[in-house]
Amino acid sequence: MKRFNLIGLTGFIISTFILGCETELDMSSIQHTPKLVLNSFVNSDELFSAQVSSTIPINDTNPPKMIENAIVTVNDGSTTETLVYDLSVQKYLAKFKPSPGRIYTVRVEKNNFNTAFGTLTIPNRVVSAKSTWKNKTGFDSLGFETGTLTCFISDPSSERNYYEINLYRFDDFTQEWLIMPPTTTDPFLNENGIKTDIGGILIDDRSFNGSAKQFDFITSYGSAGIQYKFLVEVRSLSDDYYRYLQSLASYKAQSGIFSDPSPVYSNITNGRGICAGAAIQKDTIQ
Repeated sequence: MKRFNLIGLTGFIISTFILGCETELDMSSIQHTPKLVLNSFVNSDELFSAQVSSTIPINDTNPPKMIENAIVTVNDGSTTETLVYDLSVQKYLAKFKPSPGRIYTVRVEKNNFNTAFGTLTIPNRVVSAKSTWKNKTGFDSLGFETGTLTCFISDPSSERNYYEINLYRFDDFTQEWLIMPPTTTDPFLNENGIKTDIGGILIDDRSFNGSAKQFDFITSYGSAGIQYKFLVEVRSLSDDYYRYLQSLASYKAQSGIFSDPSPVYSNITNGRGICAGAAIQKDTIQ
């Protein structure tokens, strides 16, 4: 009987807590002051770009709309260029590609908003050995042959470095690159890697600073006897870029009714969002 009462009491407490969590909050007293949202993710292979929107109330379920008529400028320490809005990509574009090591300041002006700005830099490109792929290196749980996709990172010793590894395979039917989950038996990646929202993996060089590191991933051989075509993308990330992706992964992992999600990292003054840079090495394997 005592055990039954304890179980019943525990169930009552949990039910009451859940019902309390589901109670709608009164949002009428919460004042929302809109702020500009500036997101500028750039690399040395593409034109400098930025997206601008605004924050929305916590109870608004609609996605924020892009702001198309803001004044967006970028300064590299000596010259300032005004970016032009491109409707096809919903971004403000410059006429130049950013250079590694240079500091850029992005500034956004819009009526009825405080001027928002952020700075970014692009890391130097890490030149590593070309990625490789070998077939028939193992078998999956169903007995089908698997292959091993290997990428290399030659880490510089003079600085702290952060990396994002993305794996793709080419789909002959849709004629597009599809992201592949980073399936691996590498104990370092399984213990220290952080999965991103697009299906890549984040790492830093704390345990292999200044040395060459090899990472192996498991792949299926192909479909109906057709060998896949692979793309390995290794991004060298700025500190802000890494912190943003890391916080985004933590936010998605911790959000739930029994936990408070961690905040997503922002480096924008007078607004929200992120300015960050990356240097990219791509290897195509067939």
